[in-house]
Amino acid sequence: MQSKLEKGTTGPDGNRVGKWNFYNRKEELELTVDYDSSRVSFMQEDTTRYLVQVGEEWQPKRLARAPRPMGSADHRLATLQGALRYPVSALMGQQQGTMLLSYIVDPNGHTRDYVVEKSVSTACNNEVWRALQTLPDNWIPAIYQGRPVAARFYLTVKFQIMSSAEWRRFKEEYEGRGQSPASAAKVAAAPSPHYVQEVVITAVAQ
Repeated sequence: MQSKLEKGTTGPDGNRVGKWNFYNRKEELELTVDYDSSRVSFMQEDTTRYLVQVGEEWQPKRLARAPRPMGSADHRLATLQGALRYPVSALMGQQQGTMLLSYIVDPNGHTRDYVVEKSVSTACNNEVWRALQTLPDNWIPAIYQGRPVAARFYLTVKFQIMSSAEWRRFKEEYEGRGQSPASAAKVAAAPSPHYVQEVVITAVAQ
């Protein structure tokens, strides 16, 4: 996944050097960063209205520069997907549903103020928070009216349980399309608007 979505070289210390290109799942170039000069040399046009803080209010605005992860957004989502596990206690209790989490990307390019807007269970909430902490916290902040501003993002994580028969039907459907059923069950289609990200975690009951 990383070799397809993030391309560049690293130095002897493992840090990125020179120009790196970052792509989405459609193999479209989204971002180019020159790590030698610490400059963004290309960003794909993004006309989404993002929720940004204007004074004391949150308002949807088109921005001079959209906020985004410093890297491939799809790679970040795939990394989160790979880190998430269905909590055993939630499985035993047959707990499933969609958790909604909001957070802010501040003007310094870091996330803060995580709030669980909708909960599935304490165990599921804790699992999402654990997985999020494994991700790098390095973002390109929003620019509105010539200055960096805070932007709000949302993450939905759907926890679902399938029977073995349901999983077989699901697998056959996606394999018939030449897709991976495991990834299709875990990561939803590219969401819109861009400040909403969606992940699906599926457990198969025997």
